[in-house]
Amino acid sequence: MSWCFLKPFNVSLINVGAVRNRIPFAIGGIGCASVVATGFWRQCCSNRLTTPPFASLNTCTFPPQKEAVKTDKAPAALGPYSQAIKSNNLVFVSGVLGLIPETGKFVSQDVDDQTEQVLKNMGEILKASGSDYSLVVKTTIMLADLKDFKKVNDIYAKYFPAPFPARSTYQVAALPLDAKIEIECIAELPQEVEPQPYKADILPGIAFRFLIIDIMEGIVVRRVIPSDNSCLFNAVGYVMDHDKNKAYGLRQVIAGTVASDPEKYNEAFLGKPNGEYCNWIRDSEKWGGAIELSILADYYGREIAAYDIQTMRCDLYGQDRKYSERAMLIYDGLHYDALAMSPFEGAPEEFDQTIFTVLKDRTIGPAEGHALNLVKEQQRKRSYTDTANFTLRCGVCQIGVIGQKEAVEHAQTTGHVNFQEYR
Repeated sequence: MSWCFLKPFNVSLINVGAVRNRIPFAIGGIGCASVVATGFWRQCCSNRLTTPPFASLNTCTFPPQKEAVKTDKAPAALGPYSQAIKSNNLVFVSGVLGLIPETGKFVSQDVDDQTEQVLKNMGEILKASGSDYSLVVKTTIMLADLKDFKKVNDIYAKYFPAPFPARSTYQVAALPLDAKIEIECIAELPQEVEPQPYKADILPGIAFRFLIIDIMEGIVVRRVIPSDNSCLFNAVGYVMDHDKNKAYGLRQVIAGTVASDPEKYNEAFLGKPNGEYCNWIRDSEKWGGAIELSILADYYGREIAAYDIQTMRCDLYGQDRKYSERAMLIYDGLHYDALAMSPFEGAPEEFDQTIFTVLKDRTIGPAEGHALNLVKEQQRKRSYTDTANFTLRCGVCQIGVIGQKEAVEHAQTTGHVNFQEYR
């Protein structure tokens, strides 16, 4: 892994936060260069670069594109308009009614039922466009009777994760087909940017000192996440956003995703009814696993590799989507931590690289081998909990149980969920 670091001399133009997760660094060294009214070209090392690393960075622009969205899983347009239009990385969804797509008839004359059907239809249109409820930035609700607002609001809240989109609500004189409710929205589209050469036109008179050393190999390190029932979400937050306090927002994302597709996320899939699961996953005392990692992989548009220390198995979420980037977690049987590439042992976390480009052979190159070696070393040290055979004591009634199966049975029988491991 190659690392390179640039330090400004007279003005602070380097945005380390924008590049630390994606761009390899070289640290320290010697050398000085003065740049006056010249251009600096470099090739991005990742398929995604949301914020340019230089304040004066100019990127190429593309002509506006307009594309209609059409799906049979939502009601057809009732006139000369599209179900939605994609343009400039946004999708504009036309007003949606509570019609059953197959029949074109209202699900019922009840505002609750129509609201639920409107949001299901909207979810299908968003899905067909490549977006989802978590990317909605603005909604407009039109009601035949504003007295129905509370009923509508309670149902609406199940579909949209925090931060909630901006919203306007109106009572109107009438709606098409005498509907009780109509909702339209604007949503973002996930951006897939191909690597492009970026040209920085440096302002005249500004001198920069570039500090460079020899190319060096990085090491994969385990970044410890606070030990609580939100460790999975905070570990994902760290590798994706360099933020160890993302649990609340990511729980909302998952709840919104599940609520928006009750057909896929049914009781058989979730192990509990859709609505009950959405309330459950929002609870900070509840933990996550495979379902949640799969949803978060799709939410970020990146593969998530979860290494199990005990078995040395790697579960790869989002693999079937052929995403171009990957992040890595490590699991000890009870707890998730983050994996990162660091320039050297003890280097500050701000230098961590946590997003890796997936190569043509569907690996992430040397980083993958380094990660597996770390997992092997952790297994050799038995740095894991054998959940099938570990001994636990109930923190409420002090009864001892062996293994996860007995702990679950005890919790179901007594309602006690506070356990401590003892040896």
